Amino acid sequence: MRRTLKPFMRGLLLLALSSCATPPLPPWVASPQAPPGQVVAVGFGQGTEEPRAIAMARRHALLQIVDSVFGERIRYRYRKTGSRSDRDDATTVRDFFDAASRGTLVGQQVVHNEIERLSSGYVAYVMVAVRREDLEKAYRKFLRAEKARRQIYEAEMEGAVLLSERHYRQALSYYRSRVSHDPSNDIWWIGVGASLFRLGRYAEALDATDRALLKNPRSFYGYWNRASILEQMGRWGEGVADREAACRLRPSTACRERLASDRRKKREEPR
Repeated sequence: MRRTLKPFMRGLLLLALSSCATPPLPPWVASPQAPPGQVVAVGFGQGTEEPRAIAMARRHALLQIVDSVFGERIRYRYRKTGSRSDRDDATTVRDFFDAASRGTLVGQQVVHNEIERLSSGYVAYVMVAVRREDLEKAYRKFLRAEKARRQIYEAEMEGAVLLSERHYRQALSYYRSRVSHDPSNDIWWIGVGASLFRLGRYAEALDATDRALLKNPRSFYGYWNRASILEQMGRWGEGVADREAACRLRPSTACRERLASDRRKKREEPR
């Protein structure tokens, strides 16, 4: 089965090539072949080094494939619901490409490639084929992950509002209910610890925060909150170590300043 590139894709490719004063397109670029059940596209890449040009071309081809299969479907859905703009639609397609494929897609095959040497570097043309079945699986996985992330974010905001409005007991009840349904999620344990901390129940807050760090040893908020809890318990030495761990995960001016303050207090602590 033979397929040709969509007119707008060929137009964009030709425009990019003409602007860079590159050699004429190879004859196979205009008429890529796709076996049954597969989607093909040709990408263009340019760089001062050959591997960079090839990687750019392959990524460009994969993005065209993702857009050709899912772009119109996404645009139709958003036109129907009236909830997104065209710009958001394009972003959604790219989000899927980046989040689900990480620059590659399961089952992709480089069917053909060609590299030209220019005075300024290299130009690469890469033809990629991907099974439609693999694309559909990746897209469904992406949608499930996006839905889960959105639900967690909304739940986080609900708990954060309760804390910010000083409804600490309600926040504690809320986060504990979340823990009962999803005990493996460190976010809910962080919330339990934060609520207990604000209620002055430091030992319990420390236990909850430790549970969060067991679930996610790279939790910035876990280490940051643990340092604050230990500070209230008078355990400065341990608190500084946790603050250092938090700052390694998310370096910032505010973090460095707080860490310096903690270190001064530790030095001043009676032995």
